[in-house]
Amino acid sequence: MDTTELMQVGMALVGFDMIPEDSAIYVSGVRIKRVLFGLDIGVGELLLAHQRNYDAVIAHHPVGMPHRAWRVFKRHEQLLIEAGVPEDVARAAIAPKLEQLRVDGLRANYERVPIVAQYLRLPFLNIHSPLDELGRRMMQSTANDVLKGNPEATVRDVANALASFPAARRAETEVEVMLGNPQAPAGKVVVAHGAYTNGGYHVARAYFEHGVDTVVYIHITANDLQRLREEVRGNLIVTGHLVGDAYGIAPYIAALRAKGIHVDVLSQVLAGPEMLVA
Repeated sequence: MDTTELMQVGMALVGFDMIPEDSAIYVSGVRIKRVLFGLDIGVGELLLAHQRNYDAVIAHHPVGMPHRAWRVFKRHEQLLIEAGVPEDVARAAIAPKLEQLRVDGLRANYERVPIVAQYLRLPFLNIHSPLDELGRRMMQSTANDVLKGNPEATVRDVANALASFPAARRAETEVEVMLGNPQAPAGKVVVAHGAYTNGGYHVARAYFEHGVDTVVYIHITANDLQRLREEVRGNLIVTGHLVGDAYGIAPYIAALRAKGIHVDVLSQVLAGPEMLVA
């Protein structure tokens, strides 16, 4: 397998035709049989992979590309519209954080990690929003199934269902109801994920003000959470970052292994002890 095929396996899981701007092949390679996968890959992890003679390294999170990956945040606008938020409101809701991400991206030394992989001649790629989109679909399907089985299901019922995934059971953090009443009816639930990063205060507020009762994020800043607690009414479930990413990562790793690729994972939460580095 080559690096293009490694990317295509993940994209095929959600029907993506083009590599999104938060994913990339930094160093191409062929005849890949042994892969090291990590949520975050830096210079240290690349050196480890080189030392242990891996054929390639795959990161989940973007490496050296915040100056362009911010565009994927626009996906939040589409998710808002699909949930019934008017188009102009959706566009306004994403605008503040979109600009923040764009400006912050200009500070990045985007060469730092990829250039080390180039010096090591180590095939290297990252695949982000395709796997996050897969995770979003899985979490949304889980929430929908809970409500289909019991239309009066509570926010806690939805959180418990999300916490039943293997990764959540392995994690040291919990799936938490961080806003609202855990015993309240969950109502209309939207999983807002797969758009580079969490939607923050403005996106959550737009959902709550347009018929969504419960929003699921994988993480949120303390400042945004405090504003929501002070200014809006609604329910917010937060899965935790490792757990939230694992929903989409575990199937990707399984798909690679099904194709004969040996994959070691730098995380017990993401893929379980059987897939850790030996």
